[in-house]
Amino acid sequence: MAEQRFIVEQEPRPNFRMPSNDVFPKGPETGKKLPDFTLPDQRGNAVTFSEVRAGKKALVMFHRSARW
Repeated sequence: MAEQRFIVEQEPRPNFRMPSNDVFPKGPETGKKLPDFTLPDQRGNAVTFSEVRAGKKALVMFHRSARW
């Protein structure tokens, strides 16, 4: 007897890595002043951006890897 195979239709899975529309915060534009912030470093110590930068120029890049 021949083996029967069934095709099961599934609903498409949502892509949680990309926003469903363009209505989400994107942060400051290139060249705009970044608000001061404090985040933990690799050892868990609080680091404030303005204190570490000490008035020098800095490049800050955020990588958004998931839907927020």
